[in-house]
Amino acid sequence: MTTHLENQELDHITPFMKNVSTTPDDKAWEELVKNLLRAEMMRRGVSYTTLVERLAEIGVTDNELNLRNKVSRGRFTAVFLMQCMLALGVDWMQVPASLAEASGKGAAQGMARNSNKPSASKDPIND
Repeated sequence: MTTHLENQELDHITPFMKNVSTTPDDKAWEELVKNLLRAEMMRRGVSYTTLVERLAEIGVTDNELNLRNKVSRGRFTAVFLMQCMLALGVDWMQVPASLAEASGKGAAQGMARNSNKPSASKDPIND
């Protein structure tokens, strides 16, 4: 599904959205979520086999083949993404500045290397 936004409606959209076409296709968003998940797995050195085990510990039943296919397609629910993040122990996630940064060959590896977690002493919302 694509959405058409008029230029005057873009003022309230975050810089993330201003860096992309106003009508990105679903494939770009699927690449984003797939690479976000893969980057978090890489940061923690977690394999698909280990992720299946960790998901089982929180009551989510799946097998390695299904998990690999689901992640490869990038088609999964927000619930599944959050289950994976919990199973991985993610407490903070950096969203890329643009869809272009989150897609393409090596995007997950680049995202895994470029984590800029805010320091505990700063409040990014109120600063």
